[in-house]
Amino acid sequence: MSAPLIRQKGFSMVEVLMAMVLMVMIVTALSGYHRALASRFTLYNQYRQLWHHAWNQAQLSANSLPAGWQVKRVQTTQAGCVSITVTVISPLGRQGQMTRLHCPLSQ
Repeated sequence: MSAPLIRQKGFSMVEVLMAMVLMVMIVTALSGYHRALASRFTLYNQYRQLWHHAWNQAQLSANSLPAGWQVKRVQTTQAGCVSITVTVISPLGRQGQMTRLHCPLSQ
């Protein structure tokens, strides 16, 4: 080998630039993946809240909703049973509808 190659220590400029490009690509891909995961988690959490509130509103005695939430509740009685239909609208505009039938225990 030639003398300059033996004395060389460290990485060349091309190797450093290639490593930086590779690192930027990996960090960008991971940040996009993280953003997608966070977005899906937020949507799933909103979905769970929507159905939780719909379930609570479909009970015989409903609790009040947090600020910003809307509910349309229809209650009918037929043959000793109570049918409750609720439509819950989240502050972001998502809607969920649930119908429950409450019948007394037969003796």
